[in-house]
Amino acid sequence: MPPFPARLLWDTGGLWSLMTLESAWQRGLALEPISAAQIAGGGLDGARVLVVPGGWSARKKKALGPQGAEAVSRFIHQGGTYLGFCGGAGLALSVDDGLGLVNLDRASGAQRLPGLSGPVLISPCPEALGHPLWQQGEPLASWPVWWPGQFNEPQDPAITVLARYHGPTQDMRLCGPSNDPAPLWGQPAVIEARLGRGRLLLSYPHLDTPGEEPAGQALERLWLAWLGPDAPSRGKTPPSTPSPAVSRLAARCADLWEQGQGLGLWQPRHQIMPLWQRGTRGLEFWELARLSGALALWAEDDSAGGELDAALEPLLAHGEAVLQAQAALMARREPEAEAVEIVAAWFPRPRRTGGDWASARDMMEKELLRLLGNASRD
Repeated sequence: MPPFPARLLWDTGGLWSLMTLESAWQRGLALEPISAAQIAGGGLDGARVLVVPGGWSARKKKALGPQGAEAVSRFIHQGGTYLGFCGGAGLALSVDDGLGLVNLDRASGAQRLPGLSGPVLISPCPEALGHPLWQQGEPLASWPVWWPGQFNEPQDPAITVLARYHGPTQDMRLCGPSNDPAPLWGQPAVIEARLGRGRLLLSYPHLDTPGEEPAGQALERLWLAWLGPDAPSRGKTPPSTPSPAVSRLAARCADLWEQGQGLGLWQPRHQIMPLWQRGTRGLEFWELARLSGALALWAEDDSAGGELDAALEPLLAHGEAVLQAQAALMARREPEAEAVEIVAAWFPRPRRTGGDWASARDMMEKELLRLLGNASRD
């Protein structure tokens, strides 16, 4: 089977790349995960849509390198469509960690509202009338955001604001120094820009959140408009007998998550994104559980079990101590000195990852690309 016309930049997305792929596949939308190196080497040949998921835009820019960045720009100039969510939207901006594909930067300082997560109300702009992003006659939509950046107000006529933040929902959460989300309402949430013969649609709301029906419907409408009704659909399903070795590793990673929940560090919320206390590393432990769970779902044999075991062993050996250290800090108690050293190595500030934790995440990410890339071609 030839590559699908829609490609997903996989590198450094981790949890966010997996979320985007699952969302597309659950709706029957064909999406081919590819690496930054493949993009730099011509992996966008024959593609019509490049999807860039959430995650740190600086890491995506570094993974692409100059050749990959040039390939992305050339793809759009020649008529391709760039669809960026959250960090993928930020990657397109004219900022230090962006590629400068659109003449726009992020809001910062007092304009920025950090710590926003969950569904928010989004309103269409008059310029969006008839755009596939919106269902005809839809006055408002409830779309999820997961700690988004924010666009500055565009001044370039090549940029159109398609949607703006309208107001809170009952399930929206705000965590940070400000408890007043009012400055956000009316600000740009989704923009569209032209570049050469192509376009970019940049969205801080995560239309790629599995299980969110209004957001998923908007994603499906975009897909239909850009690729047409005859676009290929995803075919392969996970193997009926997954790898026992990888499944055991995934179960141990899931147990770490459960231990953290038992310590009160986090709690269930959305099926895709739990809720954790500010200051804990809930996102990282959730990513560990989700990536290992996906590996257990898709690995057909134990061929990668040994490498995964070696990569995950430091995390599994010291994970409980790190959780206990976080619980102690939340309770304003002194954590164990050895655990503090491990936390510093795994989670250097600001919110980044390093050491054994980063190595394990990168290993899982690469192995998933191998498995899911093969799955989308079968």
